[in-house]
Amino acid sequence: MFPVKIYIGSSLPKSVFVGVFFFLIISCSDDDPVDDNEAVLTCFDGILNGDEITVDCGGVCPGFCPLSSIGILGGEVKGRSQNGELVDVLQLDPSIEYRLVGPLLIRDKGALSIPAGTVIKADPNVGAYIAVAQGGQLFVFGQPENPAVITSGAENPMPGDWGGVIICGQAPIDTGEVGRSDIIDIFYGGSELEDSSGFLNYLRIEYAGAITENQQNFDGIAFYGVGAFTNVTNVQTYESLGNGIRFIGGNADAERLVVTNAGANGIAVTNDWSGNGNSWYLSGVSEAGIRISSNELVESPNPIVTDTIRNISMVGPNFEEGLNYSELGGSYVLTNVHTTGMQLGINVEGPAASNQIDLGNLQIDSIQFDNPATDFVPTNYTGTNPGFYQENIATGAGNEALKPDWANGWTRGLQ
Repeated sequence: MFPVKIYIGSSLPKSVFVGVFFFLIISCSDDDPVDDNEAVLTCFDGILNGDEITVDCGGVCPGFCPLSSIGILGGEVKGRSQNGELVDVLQLDPSIEYRLVGPLLIRDKGALSIPAGTVIKADPNVGAYIAVAQGGQLFVFGQPENPAVITSGAENPMPGDWGGVIICGQAPIDTGEVGRSDIIDIFYGGSELEDSSGFLNYLRIEYAGAITENQQNFDGIAFYGVGAFTNVTNVQTYESLGNGIRFIGGNADAERLVVTNAGANGIAVTNDWSGNGNSWYLSGVSEAGIRISSNELVESPNPIVTDTIRNISMVGPNFEEGLNYSELGGSYVLTNVHTTGMQLGINVEGPAASNQIDLGNLQIDSIQFDNPATDFVPTNYTGTNPGFYQENIATGAGNEALKPDWANGWTRGLQ
């Protein structure tokens, strides 16, 4: 089936319809308010009139329209619902090419389900993003040869055309309290270790990372305080202007992640993320492959939670460093790390981070610095624990510097 494309142009009337508790802009009559009682009389006449979306369907007409009549998400809409918010459950139709025309917020008890093959194109430079508030959920059911894709709708897409995906859960963060996202003003964090913000599998996010009003970049996708019952597998960010992927606290595990061409870090881990990672393939990154930082000092060399990230490939050139361990760091074990084309392998940034390594809170087993730059430095760390990393042959994400087999079919930009 060919995708149905629905666009809004300057020649269309201005009034709009808000359907299925979500802003899905389609068509309408004029700027005058509609008399609901009068409009209902037209719902059974077999004519497209009033504020109907299709014949006898939509607007004030009873029931919901067939999904094939929907195509526009988010945005500014006059009328009967809050702006760009989903408060119920909605499943998209993969036969439709959706257009994201503004911010879309999935509220508490709201859920958006995106089947395999669905394509959502975000209008560039209009502040478009998709956010999941605490209690909301995002479900992506892509397939190895048929991922779900959220991308730019620009004719010539560029990094930073739109915001990205932000998911805010109720799992703990390092402050022990609830925080506010530094990108958009919604809460995250709490005490629900088994919190679920949904299920992500075979999702590709392209050309995200727009700059916010406070001059910060969105990430391709960011997980704020997301809990352990959230599934994060087979996710790629492609051509993000900011970080590719970021974890801010929480304890969701993340497996088979791909970051391809990021304007900042490949994957940033902050505020004591306490999940585990497996099979990360990072290439074309401008800053660090992985950046680890925290706002909380781990005072014991044997903290309660030690996170493990295993099977990592960082493929240069262009990286400033493979791993950046900065600020107050955190407790992490990295295993089977393959790097290629690096100038600096492990950047330990600042005395607080160096002290964490002195305490034994960063351990890197089996790291390989393959084909390094001519002026390569394994690490700038000069503290009392020089054995915190061990060089050895490492296969990384599965195929050293080459694309791993598990990335076939659903990723782009890999060789």
